[in-house]
Amino acid sequence: MQRLDSSHRKLMLAGASALVLCLAAPSVVFAQQTAQDDQTVEEVVVTGQRAAIQSAQKIKQNAEQLVDSITSTDIGALPDRSVTEALQRVAGVTIARTSYGRDVDRISVEGSGVQVRGLSWVRGELNGRDSFSAKSGRSLSFEDVPPELMAGVDVYKNPSADLVEGGVGGTVNLRTRLPFDSAKRIMAFSADMSIGDMSKKWKPTGSALYSDRWDTNIGELGFLVSLSESQLASRTDTISVDPYFARTNLVAGRTVYVPGGFGYRSLDFERERKGIAAAVQWRPNDQWDAALTFLRSSASQASTERAVGFNPGSTNGPAAGTTFTYDSAGHFLKGTLAQSPGGNSLGSSTLDTRFADRSSVTSDYALKVNYNPNDKWAFSADIQYIYAKTKTVDFTVFNALGSDAAPATLDLTGDLPAITMNNNKAYTSNPASYYLSAAMDHHDRNDASEWAQRFDGAYTFDEGGWLRSFRFGVRNTYRESTTRETTYNWGAVAPSWSAPSINNLASYQGYYELYPFTNYFRGATNLPATFILPTASLVQNYAAGGALVAKLAASNGGWWGTFNGDYDSLTAGGSGGGVNRQKEKTLAAYALLRFGNEVSLWGEAREIDGNIGLRVVKTESEGKGLQLFSRNNTPTVPAAELAFGNGARRDLTGGRDYVSVLPSLNARLKITPQMFLRFAAAKSIVRPDFGQLQPFFSIGATNGYLNGSVCSTSIPDGAQSNCVFQYTATGGNPELKPTRSTQYDLAYEWYFASTGSLTATVFYKDIYNFVTNGVNTVKFTNNGVTRDVLVTQPYNAGHGTIKGFEVAYQQYFSFLPGALKGLGTQANFTYIDSEGARNAASNPYDTSQVSSLVGGARDDLPLEGLSKTSYNVAALYDLGKVSARLAYNWRERFLQTTSAANKNIPAWFDDYGQLDGSIFYTIDDNLKVGFQAVNLTNTKTKVLVSYPGNKAIGLTDTNWVVADRRYSIVLRGTF
Repeated sequence: MQRLDSSHRKLMLAGASALVLCLAAPSVVFAQQTAQDDQTVEEVVVTGQRAAIQSAQKIKQNAEQLVDSITSTDIGALPDRSVTEALQRVAGVTIARTSYGRDVDRISVEGSGVQVRGLSWVRGELNGRDSFSAKSGRSLSFEDVPPELMAGVDVYKNPSADLVEGGVGGTVNLRTRLPFDSAKRIMAFSADMSIGDMSKKWKPTGSALYSDRWDTNIGELGFLVSLSESQLASRTDTISVDPYFARTNLVAGRTVYVPGGFGYRSLDFERERKGIAAAVQWRPNDQWDAALTFLRSSASQASTERAVGFNPGSTNGPAAGTTFTYDSAGHFLKGTLAQSPGGNSLGSSTLDTRFADRSSVTSDYALKVNYNPNDKWAFSADIQYIYAKTKTVDFTVFNALGSDAAPATLDLTGDLPAITMNNNKAYTSNPASYYLSAAMDHHDRNDASEWAQRFDGAYTFDEGGWLRSFRFGVRNTYRESTTRETTYNWGAVAPSWSAPSINNLASYQGYYELYPFTNYFRGATNLPATFILPTASLVQNYAAGGALVAKLAASNGGWWGTFNGDYDSLTAGGSGGGVNRQKEKTLAAYALLRFGNEVSLWGEAREIDGNIGLRVVKTESEGKGLQLFSRNNTPTVPAAELAFGNGARRDLTGGRDYVSVLPSLNARLKITPQMFLRFAAAKSIVRPDFGQLQPFFSIGATNGYLNGSVCSTSIPDGAQSNCVFQYTATGGNPELKPTRSTQYDLAYEWYFASTGSLTATVFYKDIYNFVTNGVNTVKFTNNGVTRDVLVTQPYNAGHGTIKGFEVAYQQYFSFLPGALKGLGTQANFTYIDSEGARNAASNPYDTSQVSSLVGGARDDLPLEGLSKTSYNVAALYDLGKVSARLAYNWRERFLQTTSAANKNIPAWFDDYGQLDGSIFYTIDDNLKVGFQAVNLTNTKTKVLVSYPGNKAIGLTDTNWVVADRRYSIVLRGTF
């Protein structure tokens, strides 16, 4: 397996060394810092970067739970274009870099998923309330939320009873601003222009905020409105080598491993995100106040991809007159590939242009009323309505070479694969060499909504005793989620044996081009050849382009056709196609007792405080789906089998009710006013995805042959199927229970300065009721006939553990002389390990995924998204008019998916580190100008695949990806 290149290894070692120095530094400088705090506090004006770090540290220091926070200044201090990117700076938080978990061929430059302590079961909140995107109605796509609208983000790693249930990994709460947050009027704006060095397109981002408060004859009123719009253009280039095949016919007496083909692609990505947050607050007197808030975020993500692939497959071999070179383990290193050993052609080609457009909107309306009748009692009532929708249109058109390409040379001995096509340019540049081979489309249209109401109360005890306050509350929700999806519908436009060349298709003229792949991999690798691909204009307009391609298919012997928009007529079920309608009700009640007092420990009085509580929640779920009996079209099988497999289709309804009891304890011992020990213990749950809960079964027959009285799949000479060997089905499971955890944290925290701290946490999670996929025999009756059916579906199985530790340190070196006192550093390191965990197929209705997980073949794999180690190191500077930050984020290799799309084997992301930076200059009290840069190291993303059941192949590189370096010029103002 190839590792990081030399420059990245040096940078990784430098980052690790910096982390060690940072963690060692406290013993040298803390005493100096403490001794000089009194002198420096008068000299340092805490604004900008320092103020943000100080605010986030105060939240963590004063919280009763284990919390990490980032503020709006932190979010804007680096070129983090989404909440997802900002969260990767937090200890224990990592992000994914694919828009769709199984699609490892397409990298998301902004990041697309959040894991807390290696777990993707993260609950997203907005101001302490539910927030979600409509894909499954369960989780929030943080990348769809404009970071410009946020006041801050809090990451809760161990809950208390008053926090809403649903995050085994953790809870991420997005906080928006309220007008009463400031004592005065605020008007602020931010504007920037960004460009990628590969996309070469300037794109703007802008935001504006107005907030004010007034004393009126009906009390104090406040109003706030914040608007944002952000655009981004980026490009990624990818070189791919297909999975390897074990071969015994290429080298006498030896097994060698040869890739099935190769390809390359370039993807242009454009994203537009808009948001509005508005709030009205009213405080008629000291006893009452109310806040009405609204937030709407919308995002559109469009990608246009050009791809070239040659896939001779498992029968390939050295071209005539050539041989392959292998390493000592028998892995292919270089050679000239032909479709078969000694052949003179490479085989079929795949030359496509693809356009995918995803749009999403989430709207959130909330009203909260607080009533404080006296110093003892406090009450609040809260009501929320949230509605989310998404829509995706994905359309691909394929050209192909009419004659097989000549053998091609593949060389894997360098840092990047080198591909040499042996066809002459006159052949690959001639439209007469191509035909329009196929098309593929995919659609989804989803929506989800929820009403949520809660009532909370609190009683404050008299001072002097152990009891500080008692909190209690109830919460009720009603959620509906409808997911409508098609499969990826591939179909031929023209069969290869009868297809006309594209220059003879009159209506196709103007819809193909010789695509140049300009500045591919920034010139780091040579393009193997230039090919003719469909134009972007053809695939970017599905209505017109799809109609054209469908018409060509109808007239040239193909069968591809456009989608008619009727999701209900689809029969694949769940995420594989069709409609999944889910309803869910919850009713929760909690009680929480806050305590605190001084005790005598180690000869001195020390304070202990915290809370202990219990949350009880009842969940009622109901789903609507289908039961499908595939038609058996073999008339020679018995009549009873034909009656059972008659193509029947009937509606199904299913669900379950369950009660979860969730105790929690958060305790803090103040060794000194600045040094704490914390202990936390809690039970938590995460509910199954709605796709897994759908009541759906698709039942089909595997026909066989009678040998005496035994039905088998062995085929006698000249025999016809005359029995059913086995019935199988894939399905969802509305009876699934939630995944549960019992978790513990032990933390040490030292806050030695207002912007200086050293913290360390050890954590342990015992997780059970994992959702995985398994096989059970279930009896089904149809048309009066009952049969045993081997059903593969999600189920709850076993348990596992997650354990590890986090260390974090931050400090400004204010004791240094002159301009050096502006220097500072932030660093954190996380280690995570797991045992006994299992992964479920992301789509239980996709047989290629399910079969790869059933039977224990994947039990030795870690949880998806879990890196054993990760760290952040940042160099800070903030003094006078200059504020700067240079931050390096790194995570160890991790399993991205157990079943990569089109490969159906596990895929891993290799070690990845990225350096980002920013510098800002304060022009005056109102204006600030800055420059930001992302991916300064030009880091390559490397994807690897593994081969369960054939450990000899091991991990092999499959994708090499480069993305833009991105630069931004920023102007910010506050008045």
